[in-house]
Amino acid sequence: MDGKTQMELLTQFHSTIGRMLRQIHDTQSGVICRAGIAICEAVRAGGSFFATGTGHSHMLAEELYTRAGGLACVTPLLPGEFMLSEHPLKSTAVERVPAYADVVLSVYGISAGDILLLASNSGRNGMIVELAIKARQLGAKVISISSIAGTMGQTSRHPGGKKLWEVSDIAIDNCGVEGDAVCAIAESGSRMGATSTVTGAYIVQQLSMAVAVAFRAAGEEPPIFLSSNVDGADDWNRVLFRDYYHV
Repeated sequence: MDGKTQMELLTQFHSTIGRMLRQIHDTQSGVICRAGIAICEAVRAGGSFFATGTGHSHMLAEELYTRAGGLACVTPLLPGEFMLSEHPLKSTAVERVPAYADVVLSVYGISAGDILLLASNSGRNGMIVELAIKARQLGAKVISISSIAGTMGQTSRHPGGKKLWEVSDIAIDNCGVEGDAVCAIAESGSRMGATSTVTGAYIVQQLSMAVAVAFRAAGEEPPIFLSSNVDGADDWNRVLFRDYYHV
């Protein structure tokens, strides 16, 4: 460690996150808008909007799902084996098995006309790459969120040698760095302050708004949840749950 105080490290992380968010705004806004239009078009044509990620990236699917101010037209793919709750190494092992993509596609019935948002900071593991490839072969579209620069120094773990952003219809860059964490802590080079969850949540919130604007441009009211902690919201949300989740 180079002798930084706690406050200096917090300031470094704050500054880095701020710089990344500005970079995303400056370089990815057009891509996010294009992705929002694609999602709107798929949903209006009768397709499903799926979202998933492995490891900590699954949180981006949860960020989209039944959130106050979020869209109702989202189907998250959150199988237990993608989570960290059962065993800290299980999701890591699963995301490296390309053939597991066939299980996901089959169980969730992904088909032509659907659109998938796939989140993976590294974008190098076999399952998520295979999922993108197979989904597109079925006629679905794929939007990805990953760190493009962060993957440049890493080889793909997919047999085809491709990374997620290379096999996506629309690739959103979270503008992260290799290894995700940005603040050096120890003399060994250990770093803390992973950025992909913060930048990923920022991106999917913007993406949701881009979808909503596309609905309005098409002459339709976007299906947006209200906070369940606001009076009157339960009745509003109950209609959306009925229409989109059949509950």
